[in-house]
Amino acid sequence: MDRIPAGEGLLAHLIRSVRPSAADHIAETGTVETAVVGLGGQGTRHAGLMQRYGTKVVAGVAPGRGGERVQETIPVYDTIEECLDRHPHVAAVSIWRHFSSARDAAIEAIRAGVPLVVLITEGIPLRDVRDVLAAADRHRTLLLGGNTPGVIFPPERIKIGMLPDVFHPEEPAPGKAGPRGVTIVSRSGAILYHMSDALASAGIAQNGVLGVGGDGAVGSPFVRLVPLAMAHEATDLVVVAGEIGGAQEERLAADLAAHPERYPKPLVALVSGARAPEGKTMGHAGAIVAPGQEYGTYASKKRALEEAGVPVVNSQYDLIEVVREKLGGRTYFDPGRYAARMRETWEAAPEPPAWGTYITRVEPNRLVVAGYALPEIIRRCTLLEAAHLLVAGERPADPEVREAEERAIRAARRPAPEISFGEDEQLSTVLARALLADGEAEERPPRETRERVGLAAAALGRMLRFLAHRLGTEADLDAAPEDARFGELVARAAGAGRDPAPERVRLVEAMAVASVDHGVTPPSAQATVLAATVRAPYEMGLASGIGAITDVHGGAGARAAAFFLACAAKAREESIPLFEAAHARMTELVRLGERVAGLGHRVHTQDPRRDVLWELAEKAGTAGPCVELSKMVEDVFEEVRGFRLPINVDGVIGAVTADLGLPPVAAKALFILGRTAGLSAHYFEEFTIQPPMRRIDFAQAVYRGPPDRPLYYRRSGSSRGSQIRREQAPQAPAA
Repeated sequence: MDRIPAGEGLLAHLIRSVRPSAADHIAETGTVETAVVGLGGQGTRHAGLMQRYGTKVVAGVAPGRGGERVQETIPVYDTIEECLDRHPHVAAVSIWRHFSSARDAAIEAIRAGVPLVVLITEGIPLRDVRDVLAAADRHRTLLLGGNTPGVIFPPERIKIGMLPDVFHPEEPAPGKAGPRGVTIVSRSGAILYHMSDALASAGIAQNGVLGVGGDGAVGSPFVRLVPLAMAHEATDLVVVAGEIGGAQEERLAADLAAHPERYPKPLVALVSGARAPEGKTMGHAGAIVAPGQEYGTYASKKRALEEAGVPVVNSQYDLIEVVREKLGGRTYFDPGRYAARMRETWEAAPEPPAWGTYITRVEPNRLVVAGYALPEIIRRCTLLEAAHLLVAGERPADPEVREAEERAIRAARRPAPEISFGEDEQLSTVLARALLADGEAEERPPRETRERVGLAAAALGRMLRFLAHRLGTEADLDAAPEDARFGELVARAAGAGRDPAPERVRLVEAMAVASVDHGVTPPSAQATVLAATVRAPYEMGLASGIGAITDVHGGAGARAAAFFLACAAKAREESIPLFEAAHARMTELVRLGERVAGLGHRVHTQDPRRDVLWELAEKAGTAGPCVELSKMVEDVFEEVRGFRLPINVDGVIGAVTADLGLPPVAAKALFILGRTAGLSAHYFEEFTIQPPMRRIDFAQAVYRGPPDRPLYYRRSGSSRGSQIRREQAPQAPAA
């Protein structure tokens, strides 16, 4: 069902009563921004349920957790003040803090100027409630609770609190919501659920349901809320659901008798507790009959309300009849539609478990990073720009590129730690050990996205230094001029020499960009995510992922380069065609039971990174016999084995690396360098949007990032690398 504009609903009307400027903003934007304070189990869970109902939850507040996200999308701040600094138009907050700290949270929200505060917490000490009520009165805040289930507004599809979706709005036409209906104001959550179901089953809509709160002292009693509800043009009748204890109902009756002009619309009351014994609390702290008193009993409440002209009922059946009579038999929708909706809700199969990643969408023959096709990123972006896109989810502006490059280059120019390694030792093992030996660990990732990008850039710079140390190219790296771009440092570290041509620099960097990420399911990403979920430091998470890049995962490029070089040498030495040389070499490998590296993929039948790397190799003028072999190797394999396997990105990188004259191990080095950017993004995402120590089934990951979007860039080259500039492009329509 659709929704009415938020500015036309009862919630905006309530907010206007205390903060007209906030209501004006709601009318202008058509939305009500809310925040959740207290992100324990219940607060976090209901933040998601509120979102799914339609509430715009823009932030959460939890001390010590600033910079994280809950429900994968809701940013978390340490204080309400910080939250409102980032989201100044928050009009309502729900507070889920423990009763020992709920007072401070409520007062902080009130003093910050939030118009509506919904205090969910139960059992707050009365001395704390006194302070909260005084603050709300002083700052003209509409306070509901404590011990309230919250509020819900079906026409606007907004709820703040824990009320379930069992309330039905007016339907002037099937599927179209209308603003009119009955407003329910209740001290009890359970009672109002039954009341709502009873009314809806008779076709009577609710335009708002307000939980007053069940504690002994609450922020907004009946005497305040009922006149407010009646002042809303679309409210046709108000139902109050009272119970024994306190004097709310008696005060309402006295005010109605003294000021009937404040109550221009019909009022019906349902009072619970007719058979409650004196002196015994019945559920809520406020539901108690004081021994020997003339107020607070069922009889005193019923008598006071009836003397003020309010019909009092004690059952759902009587409630339906009285409300029907007061409304003149009017109905707001076909009751059968409500019954069908409830039946669909209860019979619906539970949603399959899933968790979201905002980094990379992986589909057969297609890779999309933050909405941008990876081949276009390879073609147009530097490694640092790709890293920014992975970590921040957006393309960098020029100042951000410069800042990241400064961080990366400073890190790359610092000496590597002294570590020993064997000639046959796994490259990934050496790099992981160097990373852990390099310095102090980051116990938590930075809160700001900008700082996370900077940390990833510094990690890329350090990884480049470690690679140069391992490959024996540190002298070439250190000989780079002061104004060298990071791409040139990558080429020098990979073995391209001391003055690589811009085209070669671009090609070497493109191979690293091609390797940045392949979603959450590769072993390296899984290792990093598992480290992040137990809140291991950043360097440990990165080292865990890099350590998983072995000859089995990520090491095929080096072996593919060696294979192509051997085939090209055989063709040259024996003066035979490349196809024949590759056929003979592959036949020998199969006879020995060895695997042909660089072929096959678990997702792609045509690796989406293949063609762009071939294209860049041709443009650089470096495509030689190994690239030529890489284009025919699928046919060779089919002839030798009798079935076909596609060449993958490792195979293409191996061929391009070989034709560039780089050592074969450079193919694996570039894969690890590029993947450092992706692993950083996965670490930050897991740490900031998922709860710690969660059970992770990587098959449940679902891409929830931006939809496909074009990458409008043009490139201008220079002898020290290349600079990306945004080109004028047609603007996409607003979503």
